[in-house]
Amino acid sequence: MHRIAEIVGSSIGLEPLEDETFFSWCSRYHRLAANGLDRATCMQLFGHPRFGAAHDLPSRIDEFVKRSHGSLGDAEEIILNRTVLPFYLPFKSLEVSNQAIDALRGDGIGPLKYRLGLLTSGMGAAHPLKACPQCIQNDLTQHGWSYWRRSQQLPGVWICLKHHVALQVSYLKVEQVARFSWVLPSLAQCERIELLEEISGESTKHTWLHKLAEMSCELVSCKAAEFKDPGRIAQVFKLRLANLGLSHASGQVRWREMSPYLQDLAANLAHVPTCTQQAAEDLLRTQLVSLLSGRTLAHPLRYLVWIVEWFDDLEAFRISYRQTLAHDGDTDPELMCVPTADPQGSKLDHDRMIVLARVREGVLSLTAAARQLEVTYATVAAWAASEQMIPPRRPKKLDAGTWRQALMMLHRGDDKAVVAKACVVSQVTVTRILRNVPGLQDHWHQVRHDIRRNSARQAWQGLAALHVHLGVKALRRLEPAAYAWLYRNDREWLKAKLAQLGKLKPANHAALKMEYADRRMAIAVQRAALSLTKAASSISLEVLKRSVPALGKVVHFPERWPVTVKALRATLAARKTGTPLLKGLLDD
Repeated sequence: MHRIAEIVGSSIGLEPLEDETFFSWCSRYHRLAANGLDRATCMQLFGHPRFGAAHDLPSRIDEFVKRSHGSLGDAEEIILNRTVLPFYLPFKSLEVSNQAIDALRGDGIGPLKYRLGLLTSGMGAAHPLKACPQCIQNDLTQHGWSYWRRSQQLPGVWICLKHHVALQVSYLKVEQVARFSWVLPSLAQCERIELLEEISGESTKHTWLHKLAEMSCELVSCKAAEFKDPGRIAQVFKLRLANLGLSHASGQVRWREMSPYLQDLAANLAHVPTCTQQAAEDLLRTQLVSLLSGRTLAHPLRYLVWIVEWFDDLEAFRISYRQTLAHDGDTDPELMCVPTADPQGSKLDHDRMIVLARVREGVLSLTAAARQLEVTYATVAAWAASEQMIPPRRPKKLDAGTWRQALMMLHRGDDKAVVAKACVVSQVTVTRILRNVPGLQDHWHQVRHDIRRNSARQAWQGLAALHVHLGVKALRRLEPAAYAWLYRNDREWLKAKLAQLGKLKPANHAALKMEYADRRMAIAVQRAALSLTKAASSISLEVLKRSVPALGKVVHFPERWPVTVKALRATLAARKTGTPLLKGLLDD
């Protein structure tokens, strides 16, 4: 739908162009309004002399919507369709996404770039203005002026998808030359990037960059938080590598076979201006390990380069992501809508409930019920036990005493093998006891769970004292089984314990180090004094300080250097009285 914005206090109407950024529209408005000063347009559009002039993540969008009477749409429509923010939201949580949108609607973005991971990504937080030279010429012919396209401002786009040529860059905003100015693209203002210009249109590198640009444009159309779970992303890539034969059955990467892929990726990244410093095989290997470990990668572009490497398009990655199991309780709403039970299974459940009701009423025996449902007697007995019905015992191997012994051992959570050995029966018989006694199986599993939990907790707590010396990562290597069990089954307790460890200040043995330093200083003082005595030089504090410059610390903080002070006192006193120098400390 075409809209023409009518700004308060101005009669100028301006229709937004296709794929035009919000900053570009404001820049065109500035020229058409002939306001002269950039701050005058900023005041007119945003009610502030500077806020709102950012070309990538502008603020005060709510104020603009108010002043334009919503002619360009509401605030979210402007943010999601005319800024680069949507590029960062699919891999972030809904909370971060909502905070980001609120920041652009409010008076300033504050620490938004840090929350989005730009400042910690290693790729910089700037978004240089980019334009296609052929697009500029066509725009001047068709519209009379050129404009900034949103699709060309995305971090992963360095090739014009329409003309298949390298984009050129304007550094006016990045280098703060025109930080608060309204500018439009021009051939005189934009500079070529030699890294891109040297790539021919038929090369594999150009094809790779084109694919990266296409996926970057697809990413902005994805929903916020659509790929927020790094655990599920790890599962997607593990499955993909397994299908390509790049991992062992255990899940470990076949690094010999992976090496050519990493070399090719490094060669391609060398031509992406923001990723040139990332173009190293060893660094990419580290990033791949982090990706497969379920760790969050700070920048969406880091995810995209791996998706480009292993998937045909973003839709293939999306399908694979949705098919993976939810991680940490995260559930895709679209997956929740998929029915999992088949009609035949539902019919069997219905028949089973009817037959069990007749067994409870005494109309049917368990044998007759098993015959009617076409299952074994043991199966019907287990179903009856699950409905709190006690099936009649048919002792063949277990007499009353052995039965009581087995029940007692299972009640306290003994292992099946232990019970079977003590009662001289098979483990299958023990399993049947668990299934046929109402509530026993649940009780046994709970007791076993408690025993395993207590064992894992004790094992982990036993290592807590070593945290000061080793750290959490080393502790995990000492008790991998305990940590893994707690992580899967008792995570809240583990988090609490890890938080407590985090509060501990890692000991650096400062007291012991200080003691050693004090003794070394004392020895240095005595050696200096002996040397000065042999040279027949007069010994004074100033002379000693010239020989041992670190003595200045002793003079300023004598309480920290008791042994050195004692040696210094003895040295000066001996020189004053003419007695031989004390060598006790040196001998020690």
